[in-house]
Amino acid sequence: MALTAGALIWISASGTPLRLHLVIAITLAIFLSLMLAAALMGLVFFSNESGHDQSAADEAARHDPDGWQDED
Repeated sequence: MALTAGALIWISASGTPLRLHLVIAITLAIFLSLMLAAALMGLVFFSNESGHDQSAADEAARHDPDGWQDED
């Protein structure tokens, strides 16, 4: 809510008239962006808990047993 209000205040301060369609578009854009971020973070946690990350790491280690190493 505060993010949307801040964006609308910033846009109105730049001299752009705040029409209804603009307010709706900004509100939806911010809301959908936050929902997408939340969904992606949920998928990260789900992937970690389900073991997909570990199986991918095991497969990568099988192909490159030395892994990432710093060269001095």
